[in-house]
Amino acid sequence: MPEPPAGTQAFTRGLGGEETLVPIGWNDWLAMPSPDDDGAYSVTEVVERYRRNGYEWDMHGSLYRPARERDDRPAFVVFHGGGANEKVMDVTPDGRPGLARRLAAQGFTVLALSYPGLWPRGGEWDKPIGERVPVYLLDTDTGEEELQDRLLKCTFNVILQGAGQLTDRHLRGRRLITFGHSTGGPMAAHLTRFTEEAEVIGVVGWGSGGPDGWRREWREATGMESPKPYGLAQISRRTVEAYRKSHYEDLPELTPWGRMEDFFRLTEKTRPQIKIGLRDNQHNVFPERLEEYVRVTGLPREEYFDHLQDPPPEWLANLSVLLMVGENDHGHWIGGQSLGDKREMFMAGKYGAAGAKIHVGLVPKYTHMGHWALYNEKIAYAWLWALKTGYFD
Repeated sequence: MPEPPAGTQAFTRGLGGEETLVPIGWNDWLAMPSPDDDGAYSVTEVVERYRRNGYEWDMHGSLYRPARERDDRPAFVVFHGGGANEKVMDVTPDGRPGLARRLAAQGFTVLALSYPGLWPRGGEWDKPIGERVPVYLLDTDTGEEELQDRLLKCTFNVILQGAGQLTDRHLRGRRLITFGHSTGGPMAAHLTRFTEEAEVIGVVGWGSGGPDGWRREWREATGMESPKPYGLAQISRRTVEAYRKSHYEDLPELTPWGRMEDFFRLTEKTRPQIKIGLRDNQHNVFPERLEEYVRVTGLPREEYFDHLQDPPPEWLANLSVLLMVGENDHGHWIGGQSLGDKREMFMAGKYGAAGAKIHVGLVPKYTHMGHWALYNEKIAYAWLWALKTGYFD
């Protein structure tokens, strides 16, 4: 295999080494080229309707197909974070290509998914953030009573069942590399439990963490988090102030659209900016609150708790994982008294203990939201250089 070009050599050598952590210098980051020339691709909307927990649900996705695939075996499945939808993988706030488009232009098929409820009819929200509610069926209005009941029943499993069915329908026979940002990180780690026609061979990350059960272990081991539970049917709305409090604003040199107020203005119609209490209560792991859902809905306890199980051990033992994180990501990197206490390193330890190949790429300057910041294409290129040099073989 030919030696990778300058700007990637230190990174790819790190992926072949014994050290879990692979720091990437800023100049090397800027110099990292695309593995191949960009090419043409198409984007098609896809929808899956399915039944779980007493209701039908619609899951929306975008399927990116290159005109010429570099390799017809691997494909990517990408999950967004909380308060977002698949649009965050499509374009950045200032209109540059998002990660899904970057991967497709490099010749790889990509399926980008939206959680049920977070894709609006027609692709744009027609109400201000303060008035938005989830859209669980794309062709039928639900009454207020049904909406409140769905808010109690749109579980992690509802999301993953739709993701698995869309994946099986459109990526049958593929070898999958999955990515989930933030809240989507655990979904990328559990998609394998919900697919029958495709094989997940790798997980890549950016501020992704790992399975929610491991997040609970990390919190109990390090004391690094003290979140508060959400109301059972709560719909919380993102604000400029909340984003700043969470340290989600990157340096001005990395945000060509402007500051956080500009981000909200530019993404007002495409980004939902609503989060569902049940999803947050599961993701943040509040067992007492999850028991309340079981009592109120009468659904099996496993529906609210089995996302806390480890992924299948035989799958983990044959998995390749490349987590990446920005050095200014408060939740996934800055917090932690020791290196092993940092969230991404703790997750790497769990993956490694299960037998997976694991490295963590540390990138200067970025926060948790670097996937839409300037030079976001380098994240996709880093994943693809890992693929090109055999990391996922």
